[in-house]
Amino acid sequence: MTTTRPTFLILALAYSCVCYAGPDAHLDTPPAHSSLNDVFNFADLVAKSERIVLAEVQGSKAGQVTLLVRELIKGPENDARYVDPDRLKRAAELLNNDKVELPALPAAKKAPALLRLALQNIAAPREGVQALFFLWERAEGYSDREPVYRLTHPQNMYDVELLPQVKAGVSRPRSVSDGRFLRDWDKLMSDRKKQKTANQEIASLKVGEVVLGLRIKAARPVLSLRGNNSFGIAAIIENVRGRDQDVYDGPAGGYGVVIRATGDTAVPGLPLVLRQSTKALGADLAVLNFTDMTDFTTVPRDSSISKELFFDSQDFPILTTIKNDCTVSVFFTSHQSGKGLEIASPVWTGTLVSEELPLRFESPDVNASKR
Repeated sequence: MTTTRPTFLILALAYSCVCYAGPDAHLDTPPAHSSLNDVFNFADLVAKSERIVLAEVQGSKAGQVTLLVRELIKGPENDARYVDPDRLKRAAELLNNDKVELPALPAAKKAPALLRLALQNIAAPREGVQALFFLWERAEGYSDREPVYRLTHPQNMYDVELLPQVKAGVSRPRSVSDGRFLRDWDKLMSDRKKQKTANQEIASLKVGEVVLGLRIKAARPVLSLRGNNSFGIAAIIENVRGRDQDVYDGPAGGYGVVIRATGDTAVPGLPLVLRQSTKALGADLAVLNFTDMTDFTTVPRDSSISKELFFDSQDFPILTTIKNDCTVSVFFTSHQSGKGLEIASPVWTGTLVSEELPLRFESPDVNASKR
């Protein structure tokens, strides 16, 4: 039996829902954290960490956690590139005077059996839990013999089931240099961070401009009769050039809207960028980005194509929190060039943003009274 492409995409989306199960997934979902500025892939995480240990949480007190180290996976003690300060000092003295009598070289330092972690903006792990700890930030005021590390990032802790992968990554760094992530959650957060950056760029673009012969217009913004701030809007892509152009219109999507507050008053959460493809964010992007000729639509020369968009508050719950007068513009973005496909017309890539149209959103109280 041959699996059709739409069925394959549905299976991929269903699998992604299982991968990102939520807070009951133990360390597959990290402890709560107040902010997250950086997400590290596997190779960067290994390179960044001064110590990687398999350890058991012994207890916590006064903002510190004590770890019983079961196994040292990476640390200064087993790093061939690490130079012990005592050995370096002794070597310098021997170079200055090879006849000087120096005390015997002390034995190589052993990895500490206990480590202390200083917590900052992150929940303390439960006593008795065994986990992999990636430690890179030292707390100030402590000696090298008794280092205290700061536990500040969700990627400081991982499930012990990943121990074989971590050992392989530490011993053979090139094997994990392909940009992969150690945990599904890491990849999801990285994708969200990239999309947030892309959304900020879209919200800052000039509206109504012609880009490589195409222009986008918004039409007919209207709230749904459901009374929950769901709304529809039409996107019209015009081709002002004298030749046909193709645009990507596949499952990875390219359409979205930017909702802004009217006037100069700042409104929390606005501008807001919503994408038609946001619902599929958890899916494997490699699957969504499979393309064939049917994923491209031709925009005829000196003509246009239109697409009706609908943004459901069940998919975008933040819509229920917006109220009063706003403006809405539609955008289209695509980086799919159709390379390798036999497409007759040139394939357009870039980003278009339309002029803004007014749309009044109802407050939650008004919507509730209409039901």
